[in-house]
Amino acid sequence: MILFRNVRIMELDPPSVSEPMDVAVFEPEENAHGGTIAEIGGSLQTKYPKAKIAGEGGFLSPGLVCGHTHLYSALSRGMLVDIAPSKDFAQLLKNLWWRLDRAIDPEILRASALAGCSDALKAGITSLVDHHAGPECIDNSLTIIRRAYEDTGLRGILCYETTDRNGTDEARAGIAENIRFAKEVDDIRASGQKPLVDAAIGAHASFTLSNETLEALAEAVQETGRGIHIHLAEDKFDAVDARYRFGKDPVERLEAVGALNSRGIVGHGVWLTPSEIEIMNVRDVFLAHNARSNMNNAVGYNALLPTFKNVVLGTDGMGADMLEEFKFAVFRHRESQGPWWPGDFLKALHRGNLLIERYFSQDFDPTSPGFGTIKQGAPADLVLWDYDPPTPLVGANIAGHLAFGMSSRSARTVMIAGSIRILDHRPMYDDMAIEADARCQAARLWKRMEER
Repeated sequence: MILFRNVRIMELDPPSVSEPMDVAVFEPEENAHGGTIAEIGGSLQTKYPKAKIAGEGGFLSPGLVCGHTHLYSALSRGMLVDIAPSKDFAQLLKNLWWRLDRAIDPEILRASALAGCSDALKAGITSLVDHHAGPECIDNSLTIIRRAYEDTGLRGILCYETTDRNGTDEARAGIAENIRFAKEVDDIRASGQKPLVDAAIGAHASFTLSNETLEALAEAVQETGRGIHIHLAEDKFDAVDARYRFGKDPVERLEAVGALNSRGIVGHGVWLTPSEIEIMNVRDVFLAHNARSNMNNAVGYNALLPTFKNVVLGTDGMGADMLEEFKFAVFRHRESQGPWWPGDFLKALHRGNLLIERYFSQDFDPTSPGFGTIKQGAPADLVLWDYDPPTPLVGANIAGHLAFGMSSRSARTVMIAGSIRILDHRPMYDDMAIEADARCQAARLWKRMEER
């Protein structure tokens, strides 16, 4: 048994802050309920005198979810590579990101995955949804990333970014890797284990996908029972290309082949039309909003954001600090004079747990409260914050504290599936070795990029 003592429970949706109380958690292998919340109440240490103490005081919240990222970019920070000037987003992809993903090999991939997972954990993230690319390292790539998640103890969803940009053979290899990995996860479940990582079916963007490949992706979605994870209309070019070459909007292309379902994730969606958003809403698809990345790439602002049913927040590879991402999402929306307030973005931040629920609910009692809440029986993906506010913190102003006060530096202890991964700001894995290897592999990555 693990115990959080005298903590104030901070629920995000609906927002509330409790009086101080104790929260007891079953350890992963403790019993049939391992990895879930055992009990909530006062003076539980008397009832569980041998319980391990995970922390005392502070605010205990459900874990935070990054709904869309690219771990392969973890070693790009401060890169010393000659990058040609780019006049638009398409040139930026060609001059920078497509050179980077071609330079990835198994050693670089593992180092970037470990470094990205570790950074996420230290920021209070309990689940990370990755969208991977690496044309020269496709086969078995998702298993390499899965092991990095397991080594650090992070939960998440993985896929390979299928594309035709380097030919049909590579596209087929990408689809095969997605299907192979989904079956790998199915086998883990069949053995009686609860996986930390599940599979989606990955695709790059509409403008790099032929109809034949899109149809094959839809078949993979239906075969595996997963959702598609794809960039759509990140830049205006993607939307224009779909209409010009295929006579359909990007979402219409997906709908026509049957690729959309309630596990689907659309990244960005900046240039989607109202009719496309209606299709997504009917299919219950998630829209991953990446405010910082959109600003950095100057692709425009998603003015229709409030009309999407299932908005979650992602980073698109710019780290995994979801409190910082939350702030940018709030302030960029305010600058655009949009109608949402911080509380609306708090719902989007929390909604990442609904995405995780749709992939992992089968691993828990169907009567349990599910992810994203602190109640008896819920999965124990939790964060203890040592934030000490100078003003009252109550349910009605949580969003204001997140926008103008709290930061990832306040993440004191992080628990996933009942296992403590960060304790009093100290990683429970060899973070020094991860960082040292990341620096070594980053230098190799940059050198390999110069050769391409």
